[in-house]
Amino acid sequence: MGWYIVKQILLNQKEKALSFWNKLSKIQKILFGSGFAVIILAAIIMIFWISKPNYVPLYTDLNTEDAAAITEYLKENKITYQLDEGGSTVLVPKSQKYDIRLALANEGLPTGGSIGFESFNETRFGETESERRVRYLIALQGELERTIGKLDAVDDVRVHIVVPEPSLFLENKKDATAAVLVKIKPGHHLDAAQVKGIMNLVASGVEGLEPKNVTVVDTGGNILSTGVENEATTQSSSMTARQHQVEQEYEERVENSVQKMLDQVVGKGKSVVNAHISLDFDQVEIHREIYGDKTVRSEETEEEQTTTNNTPGGTPGSDSNIPGDQYQEQEEGTGSTSKSTRKTTNYEIDKEEEHRIVAPGEVKRLSLSVVLDAQPTDVNQNEITDLVSSAVGLDPERGDQLTVTCMPFDRSWTDEMKDEMDAAKRRQQYLLYGATVVAVILLVAVITLLVRRRQPLEDRIDYITEGLTVDEVLDAQERELSQEEKEKARIAEKIRSQVRNQPDKAAELIKAWLNEDLR
Repeated sequence: MGWYIVKQILLNQKEKALSFWNKLSKIQKILFGSGFAVIILAAIIMIFWISKPNYVPLYTDLNTEDAAAITEYLKENKITYQLDEGGSTVLVPKSQKYDIRLALANEGLPTGGSIGFESFNETRFGETESERRVRYLIALQGELERTIGKLDAVDDVRVHIVVPEPSLFLENKKDATAAVLVKIKPGHHLDAAQVKGIMNLVASGVEGLEPKNVTVVDTGGNILSTGVENEATTQSSSMTARQHQVEQEYEERVENSVQKMLDQVVGKGKSVVNAHISLDFDQVEIHREIYGDKTVRSEETEEEQTTTNNTPGGTPGSDSNIPGDQYQEQEEGTGSTSKSTRKTTNYEIDKEEEHRIVAPGEVKRLSLSVVLDAQPTDVNQNEITDLVSSAVGLDPERGDQLTVTCMPFDRSWTDEMKDEMDAAKRRQQYLLYGATVVAVILLVAVITLLVRRRQPLEDRIDYITEGLTVDEVLDAQERELSQEEKEKARIAEKIRSQVRNQPDKAAELIKAWLNEDLR
């Protein structure tokens, strides 16, 4: 019973579908079939795209040897892959990317195109000392390439080392040299410090090689190692450029300040200011000791007086000088007195020490020129000079100069610019007018189309079926008009229009046709 109901439902749906299909016109059937085919095709493409594995790059920028070895490994392990960018990029399914990388790393792939010291893992019988020396040099180059390739800015690198043959004579001894070719990643660059690091790295890895004998070149042929050893010169040049930039910025600030002031005084666009400033970038250290007026701190006065008495005596050997009971009256002799004064004064020392460091950037000289768009008699140049001098802090003792000149400006270029702007404005107006006209025409066309669509169905049927039988009208409603029927309708409409506009001539024409039929 259930199957019968399902069968009836399917039959009913089939009949409805056939009925719907039979009611469609030929063009509608074609459009419907085309749309259905497009939907089926889109579904098939979507299913194929969803089921297709998503390939991602496994390795990029591979050399030929690594690409061949990796693809051979993928073939042996039956892993699907694709090649891109001329075979330098290997694409694998996204879900297997990291597993494949681990497996390749276990196999020592990719090697980066460089052979390192792993070449000495195998023993070569019959190898001469010269061949072993060459193999060691190749391995050393490969190891240096791998090391330099780890730098963030380096995409690829090649190292070439030249070690001269040992000589028994000292005068024939030559220095070892090396050349490094680097490919820099897009958006990166190597500065002087990084280039010097590469030079030292290579020199440290090769016996008897000095950094000055290492040449670093990029893929554009530019020698990067030139001037790296002369860092002092490079830094000095960089400092000079930075000082020049500071002077330019200071000049711009002065010019803008004076220009803004003159625009308010003489009017905008009626003055030009040009400044040239020299700055002193030397750092000066000043140490100064200043002594003020002396002040008495203590004072000490010492006086000393000495008195000396002179007593007269007898003649030596005379009786007067012989002791005994003899008494003589002494006469008063003459004496001397000396007096000395010593004064000691201690002063308080007024001492001031100054230790000052003058920072670089002090204005050494300022030259300023001002040109005014006016006649000399129209502007008071002295007032302008005083005004500008006060604004910039002009110092004549420093050698500053200020020149104010009055002369009419050349305005011919402004007239040309004005004409160009007027022409551009007119072109914009013409485009606006044209766009407006086009918009109005489109609006009228849309309104006309809408009005015609709102025309009563009966009028349109009468217009199309005029002069046709009922069967032809019914048949025309079920199918589209053919080209012949459209042409017939157009001719009939033209005849009706002529009859409405010129009825007299139409009547004469009909009479002529009747007379011809009677004959």
